[in-house]
Amino acid sequence: MRLILQNGSISPSYLVVYTVSGEGVLDYGGQSYKLGAGSLFFIDCMEYQHYRTLRSGHWEFAWVHFYGGASSHYYDLYAKKGDPLLRLQRESPVLGLLRSLIDVHEQTTPYTELLGAKLLTELVTELIVSAHIGDSTSSAVPAFISTTIREMERSYAERIRLDDWARGAAVSKYHFIREFKKHVGMSPNEYVIYLRIVRAKELLKYTGMPIATIAEEVGIDHVSQFINLFKAREGITPFAFRKKWNTH
Repeated sequence: MRLILQNGSISPSYLVVYTVSGEGVLDYGGQSYKLGAGSLFFIDCMEYQHYRTLRSGHWEFAWVHFYGGASSHYYDLYAKKGDPLLRLQRESPVLGLLRSLIDVHEQTTPYTELLGAKLLTELVTELIVSAHIGDSTSSAVPAFISTTIREMERSYAERIRLDDWARGAAVSKYHFIREFKKHVGMSPNEYVIYLRIVRAKELLKYTGMPIATIAEEVGIDHVSQFINLFKAREGITPFAFRKKWNTH
């Protein structure tokens, strides 16, 4: 089972590998880690790595390679645990999320990238939370954060102020911002922009909509602002992105 999500520049990039059955070994950061069923590693692909089966020769694993967007923020949060290896609880949803990512990308539709981004966000958030269980400064994702994320993914194109998100969560604005960034890896406003850019990329790839119309469709009033936001996050303008995609 495998998946490569290509979302932006090739550097830096990250790899998540989950052991379904059998045994393997990871050499990373000057250390060797034995991998058994239910274990997972999350690494920076810019660092030296080598992974292999043990003598038994049986090692079934699922993996996802991704880069761009907020990937570096998520990795940095995970890496605070000190090592790449994670042993998941039996009830962990990680394997299910990996399988859902595979299923979503097997058939390309105008919503593939948006759905993939949503699942990838859920996956890395689950890894970050699982990595820091037992840390006195960490806790499970609060229900109001999960609820807000789902609402943002539904209404990212609408004009909703930060005060409204906090009021809906029944917490102060400052507590809302702090908790959101802690568990998601970026501010609420940045996450909304992230969702808008993901959707804009789908429209650039799969439709002939004018750039100004796409900007409006994803909730950005001024096309110049949209172009600047897109370039800041993807490294190229929407025009160049569409041209590059259409030549593939």
